[in-house]
Amino acid sequence: MKTNIKNRAIVLFAILGISMALISCYGDGIDPEAEVETIVSDFEANDAVTVDKLGNVYVSEYGQFANTGGNGTRVLKVNKQGDVSEFITGLSGPLGNAIDNQGNFYVNNDNNTTRGDVLKVAPDGTRTVLATINGWPSGLALDHENNIYVSNFITPTVHKITPDGEVSVYATDPRLAGGVGIDFDRRGNLVVGNFSTADIVSITPEGSVSLIATIPDITINGFGIGYITVVGNSVFATGIAVNKIFRVTLDGEVEEFAGTGEAAVVDGPIKEASFNGPNGITADKYGKAIYISEFGGTGALRKIKLK
Repeated sequence: MKTNIKNRAIVLFAILGISMALISCYGDGIDPEAEVETIVSDFEANDAVTVDKLGNVYVSEYGQFANTGGNGTRVLKVNKQGDVSEFITGLSGPLGNAIDNQGNFYVNNDNNTTRGDVLKVAPDGTRTVLATINGWPSGLALDHENNIYVSNFITPTVHKITPDGEVSVYATDPRLAGGVGIDFDRRGNLVVGNFSTADIVSITPEGSVSLIATIPDITINGFGIGYITVVGNSVFATGIAVNKIFRVTLDGEVEEFAGTGEAAVVDGPIKEASFNGPNGITADKYGKAIYISEFGGTGALRKIKLK
């Protein structure tokens, strides 16, 4: 009997050891044989991506830059069956987005590179401008108390907006100018991806800014990192100009995660699949999958199952 217990213990420790090795090698238990699949083809929404608690996906349609803003007008919704509908219409170059557990939706709107509105859309469709931010407000992130954090492409700031619309500067640092992608890590630090420099920085709750890593050789004509999302101890970033997805550990290790570099919509294993200007990216609520929008002309909504 004791021998059986001992043998079972040995087997258990062996399994745990293999599991830890896989987590160590591939980061947060991520499947090294993950595949890219297309959820929607010929998809017009090309900016930030959000997933709600039911698994519905929302994507901002920034469109293409024209005059002083994007020419897109909508946020599109894709349900778990892949059906596409217009979730919000009548916008002006919507950038970034987020949704809280009560179903309130937040999006940067009417941005003219001098100022932009942070718009709240309630489940009944009521629209409220929570705040107007100077510069070029871009990405949005929510904390557990539904405070909104706004990155900025022009000013070296991240702003915080309370649910009541009170605005303050959460952090300021030269490396924040060019910021778009923004998300929280598991320790409560804000992580910001810089569109222009391909820097990924971390902001502590006290507002201290430090560099996590710079993704090398991906910025072309000012296009570096589109958006970022944090899953466990990994930051996933879209290389919009090089058509690749990168994984960066919070310790600063950088690796090419998915994409051949060819500008195309091709499904398959992560190292063989192709993206057409990957831009928006987010993870589902459980960190089991990431969703990616594409900026390169006629794009698609893509998905990678991580676990």
